[in-house]
Amino acid sequence: MYKKSDFLTVNARMALYLKHNSVEGRGIADSKTRTKKILREAGVGVPRKIKIFSNTNSPERFKWEDLLGNFVIKPVSGFGGEGILVIRKRGKWAGEWVDMTGNVHTSAEFKMHCQEILAGRFSLHRRPDRVLLEERVKIHPKFLRFARVGTPDVRVIVYNKIPVMAMLRIPTGESGGKSNLQQGAMGLGIDMVSGITTYGVIGKGKFIKKLRDYRKKKLIKVNGIKIPLWKRILETAVEAQKAIPSLGFMGVDVVLDKELGPLVLEVNARPGLSIQICNRAGLKKRLERVADLRTRSTEHAIKISQSLFGESFVDKVKESDGKKIVLNALETISIKGKGKQKEVVRAKIDTGAYRSSIDESLAKKLGLLEKDNVLYYRNYRSALGRHKGRPVIAIKYWMKGKKIISLANVANRSRVRTKFLVGRRDLDGFLVKT
Repeated sequence: MYKKSDFLTVNARMALYLKHNSVEGRGIADSKTRTKKILREAGVGVPRKIKIFSNTNSPERFKWEDLLGNFVIKPVSGFGGEGILVIRKRGKWAGEWVDMTGNVHTSAEFKMHCQEILAGRFSLHRRPDRVLLEERVKIHPKFLRFARVGTPDVRVIVYNKIPVMAMLRIPTGESGGKSNLQQGAMGLGIDMVSGITTYGVIGKGKFIKKLRDYRKKKLIKVNGIKIPLWKRILETAVEAQKAIPSLGFMGVDVVLDKELGPLVLEVNARPGLSIQICNRAGLKKRLERVADLRTRSTEHAIKISQSLFGESFVDKVKESDGKKIVLNALETISIKGKGKQKEVVRAKIDTGAYRSSIDESLAKKLGLLEKDNVLYYRNYRSALGRHKGRPVIAIKYWMKGKKIISLANVANRSRVRTKFLVGRRDLDGFLVKT
């Protein structure tokens, strides 16, 4: 169960993490056009721009009648989903369009809305703004099941180029087709390893256990929904931060287009904290764990994330009877090595140790000490008083028929009977005989 002390508060976010975002970085995030220009040039997918309106004459001169549908009108410097108008299709009559909630709009209303945006009504600092007219994302079929209004997206929190937490945001009628939880959208936590949803809230924090599946025409559990193209979503989020290095702590909002795959809608220099409630996990603890880590590549960053923050939720879903597996002090496990290698060894179950540990010679034999599998080095003090760097590696093993994806310290265990030690981090869902 999560601890309150693991949660990031607004004050702690301001004091500890927003300082990693420079004035330049915040300026980029606050401008949707600058953000997308930078991301596009870096090869990160973004929705197609149709037009930018910079002055009051532009909306009046624009040929609205040429737009068939599937477009979005939004303030360039907007925040919290304010001022965004999402249009789905043409209306019944000429000069009419229908938004995601079924309301009908005319070109005269579009022009008026653009004038309000230009006047700064929806801008972050209430200053004169510009209007971004862009193509609406064609929703991935998987998400059409859950949203009748608006476009669901995945918010990923990235810190130090490592994804630390994510949630699926589903617009509702109450949120006006927008994905902002503060306006009434749903948020579902996501397991970082599997991309499967875990817990759910609606609005500002009301827990929900079910949501409507419009395809099946029934309510289904909020947990167990597999997010399509999960690894590509994480890669997109990491690449977005690499493209904007002046934002060390950011939220990346990724949508799934059924043809183009993951696209970045926007980045947020001040991401909200409701994502912690969706995941029932604290950001503070996670951010602390990756603060000093160095990543070699996007692939390496994702491997670190999944090793540190993956849950055993997938296994919990399978354990429908709710019974826990009983372990003895010594158990036989099967460890996956490089390629098709596997090694069956005896392991010590140690609830006194937090992280699992593998013998150095065994890790070498299985190819687990190769550079691409070493996540980072953890310093410890030896008996001689010297500080040494101990490799921490990604590992996958099976115990009592349950697959465990975790990370393990590499140590010299040649003087003990067991070549592997299972720490309490990997014991969720088990009972240990004492």
